[in-house]
Amino acid sequence: MAINHCMPSFSLVFLAMVTIVLAGQARAQSLCNKADYQPLCVSVIKGKTDAHSALESAITVLISQSHRAKIAAGTKGDSQNLDVCKENFDDAISNLKNSLKNLKNRDMASLNINLSAALTDFVTCDDTFVESSETNPIGKTDTLLSHMASNCLYLSSLIH
Repeated sequence: MAINHCMPSFSLVFLAMVTIVLAGQARAQSLCNKADYQPLCVSVIKGKTDAHSALESAITVLISQSHRAKIAAGTKGDSQNLDVCKENFDDAISNLKNSLKNLKNRDMASLNINLSAALTDFVTCDDTFVESSETNPIGKTDTLLSHMASNCLYLSSLIH
């Protein structure tokens, strides 16, 4: 008898928890609803529901992916173009770390400057290969990083 009496309470608690989780996911999706790369945005912010923490998460993931891209560039052989990319990934990482500091200090102007600089670093890597008419062996990775940086700029526009 006691078990049956507890079941409605458990069901209500479970329903409440599911509702909260789904509401959080909906809020995360609504943060990304105007991002240029919505599915990527949603996957990177990992359920964050406020723009500040979502941007912090997105920048942190972008720093990690930039480190991986630099390592990948080092495994693709020796070329001047890959050297440019590796330098640009270093610059992007530095700009992104500065972005995290700017975000913490609520220096929105510097935040946007550093995020834009990181985006430029990624684009420059790809442009180096285009200008030399060579295929970029890390082109897909570079495009992903550019998309992630674009989404970071979008998320920064949501912080007031």
